[in-house]
Amino acid sequence: MDVVAEVKRAGGVATIRLQSGEEIKAPSALYLERRVRAGQAIDADAYRAFIRDKGYPHALKAAVDYLALRERSEKEIIQRLKRVHYHEMTIARVMETLAGHHLYSDERFAENWVHKRAKKYGKRRIAMELAQKGVKGQMAQDALNTLETEDELAAACKQAEKIVRRVKGDRQKLVQALVRRGYDWGMAQKAARHAMGEEECQ
Repeated sequence: MDVVAEVKRAGGVATIRLQSGEEIKAPSALYLERRVRAGQAIDADAYRAFIRDKGYPHALKAAVDYLALRERSEKEIIQRLKRVHYHEMTIARVMETLAGHHLYSDERFAENWVHKRAKKYGKRRIAMELAQKGVKGQMAQDALNTLETEDELAAACKQAEKIVRRVKGDRQKLVQALVRRGYDWGMAQKAARHAMGEEECQ
């Protein structure tokens, strides 16, 4: 047995520090089900077993609520649950349930992400974002291929029209800003010429 020294709650996590110096991190939803207070005796192993064994319904609800906001990648959901310290076995079980009910799909997520982000960013930037969210390789490429070159150029021209005022007509800064947004050099040059009234966006 050990004794609770203090409990701090922040960001959906309860950190239980014990007098031995050991810490137990629990999702707030589980902590609220079994609260402990400073000065209270605690069996650390039993409390960790409680987190492992009773976390599933709470973790599943957290995942479903997270998905309700927008499409998520598998990596995003797992990271979300890890962030609040659900047990690995619990997370694996939740992901199996979500997959069994088709509640998430990396392919569907990638397609939605591409079309949402294509309004402001080029393929290179979007590809980097997809990789950060765990979607790489052929799946990412297939989603990016749904974006037509003409549509990407039209978006680049719209962004150039906004940026050109901010950079006071400086062509080099305008092109650099577009490249940072993920447009390739040739497309950035075309969009810059359009924004400076030198040619149509085509």
